[in-house]
Amino acid sequence: MKHTVTISLLTVLIITFLLGGTFIFLIEQELGGDIPWAGGHKEANILHSAANDDVESYYKERKKILVLHSYDSEMPWVKLEEQGIKSAFQQEKQAILSFEYMDKKYNITPEYVDNVYEFYKQKYQGKKFDALIVTDDAAYEFALEYQQELFPFTPIIFCGVNNFNEGDIKDKEWVTGIVEDVDIKSTIDVALALQPQVKKIVVINDETVVGKANKQLLEKIMPTFKEKVQFVFLEKMAMSEVLEQVATLSDDTAVLLMTFNVDKNNAIFSYEESGDLIGAKSRVPVYCFWDFYLQHGMLGGKVTSGYNQGKTAGEMARKIVFDGAKSVNMPVITESMQQYMFDFNALRKAGIKEEQLPAGSVIVNKPVTFYETYKSLVWFLMVLFVVLLFLVTVLAININRRRKVEEEIRQFNRALENQVFERTKALEDTNSALRQTLEDLHQARRHLVESEKMALLGELVAGIAHEINTPVGNGITASSHLAVMTGEFNQKFLDSQMKKSDLETYLESCNKVSKIISSNLERAAELIRSFKKVAVDQLVEERRNFDLREYIQDVLTSLNPQLKKTQHKINVTCPENIIVYWYPGAFWQIISNMLNNSILHAYDLEEAGTITIAISYEDGMITLTYADDGKGMEPEVQKKIFEPFFTTRRGTGGTGLGMHIVYNLVVFKMKGTIECTSQLGSGTVFTIKLPERIQDKGEGNHG
Repeated sequence: MKHTVTISLLTVLIITFLLGGTFIFLIEQELGGDIPWAGGHKEANILHSAANDDVESYYKERKKILVLHSYDSEMPWVKLEEQGIKSAFQQEKQAILSFEYMDKKYNITPEYVDNVYEFYKQKYQGKKFDALIVTDDAAYEFALEYQQELFPFTPIIFCGVNNFNEGDIKDKEWVTGIVEDVDIKSTIDVALALQPQVKKIVVINDETVVGKANKQLLEKIMPTFKEKVQFVFLEKMAMSEVLEQVATLSDDTAVLLMTFNVDKNNAIFSYEESGDLIGAKSRVPVYCFWDFYLQHGMLGGKVTSGYNQGKTAGEMARKIVFDGAKSVNMPVITESMQQYMFDFNALRKAGIKEEQLPAGSVIVNKPVTFYETYKSLVWFLMVLFVVLLFLVTVLAININRRRKVEEEIRQFNRALENQVFERTKALEDTNSALRQTLEDLHQARRHLVESEKMALLGELVAGIAHEINTPVGNGITASSHLAVMTGEFNQKFLDSQMKKSDLETYLESCNKVSKIISSNLERAAELIRSFKKVAVDQLVEERRNFDLREYIQDVLTSLNPQLKKTQHKINVTCPENIIVYWYPGAFWQIISNMLNNSILHAYDLEEAGTITIAISYEDGMITLTYADDGKGMEPEVQKKIFEPFFTTRRGTGGTGLGMHIVYNLVVFKMKGTIECTSQLGSGTVFTIKLPERIQDKGEGNHG
């Protein structure tokens, strides 16, 4: 026993020595910036060594990407965009990035652009790039104008573009990218939330193109705050005058810095220069919209990140170059990508606590304490020494008792494991049964809804097949007749019995038969086209642009086999050239379900009715009015018309899902509204309002 204690203590000392050495080594690595969990990392190189690769294959497979910046390489915004672009290609060994800087911020003459064009023309003559990434408006406009002369057939990926017009790239399938925008309203909202006492917002802005564009965006949202704050503009002023104004502002004021790169004396200030000067002089917090301002005294707000812009564009370019993606399949990203970001020093100066910030806010320039830097190592060290101290203290005492209680512990553990196993198994069985029951319920509901949908599609297939049979049969009969005539005519020719009248008769018959074949095949093709369009729309649930009037006709054509079995008249009123961005399959199902509802419930068999479908358009909203002159319905039935499994014809073909499906498609799928009005004996009217485009929109404003 004595030897056992000695060996155990020696083991603890050896472990302590090894762990202590490991800790010292990790500290040295941490101070050198190489520790893997500390969050630090060295900048990855875009070009990697090909020492272990076949040299010829390596150079053959390299991909060249040219990055064309609008502005100077020292601009903070440009640096952030470039860092984001580089991050997207860190793992691509074959990527070669080249950078050009147009310096268009301070060189705005047409002659300068012409000189840049001539320079690039000479520099890149005969050179080919796999992708062209352009940042901000100047490079974007330059690339659109001169790409085919300088870099023909090269995909263009843009970022940081404010003045984006979708029409500019309508016929340029090789162009895609991400639009830059700012969220002025959210920044003002957060300023008023952090400083409830604010009654006046001082806006600092210049007269540049970007400044004017930003002011227009601000003026659009100013009426939202007219009852809360007063807006005061500091513009058309010298920098010294601006600094005098912000130095005397009262505590009920906040400053909104948009852009101030050129003052009234045409003195030019970089973003960091204007940010440093205004941030240092202002007595009150200064809010901004771009992340590069946060290094220069600005408090922050809902900001746009140049790094995220560049990274997103780089990822799109990487997919095109290395994954074989097509630009035409990568739509322009217009959604907002801002984030709440604030400067730690500015927050402390304003007396604003982190708890007051919106959830998910990022705080920059926050001092990092020793504990935060080496948190993992500190905890590791503390736990290590506590454990070792505990082991050294109790090991000598407990080692004599361990053997006596070992068997009891093993028996207890076995009993406990058996109990845990039994209870765990029982719990798993119960959970499995509950999950299966829930899955069965969901499956039953999905099956019922899908059965209803496929029933409609099945009726469509059967009807179309029947409709196509007639013109195809006529075409086959005509072609058979033509074959017989041709055989008889050929026999007369071979027997030298052919007369001029035989030739004339044969040609006249051929002309008639060909017209019959052509007209019947055209009818069959039209039916197939309508069926194909609506059938594909049922299987592929994707949004697309389509002409509303034409599509309604296609829907009615596809439903014609079902409608021909009735005596009802369908009237459609729809203006021309209404292009919508909808789910066509969902729209087809809405129309078909309402028609089936009218046929099944509104009229008796052999009764002839009139169904009207009217379309109107106003302020981006489409109003579809569907009306029948059938029986109408009682108020109790009208209240339950959209409830699932509610039907008044359950024994004669009604499932109770048709109008429930219509409601779900209109409200949840198409983001619209539906109302039903009906009186017994006076027919039923459904009013459906749908947005013209089912998508979010973003607007850019920084150049």
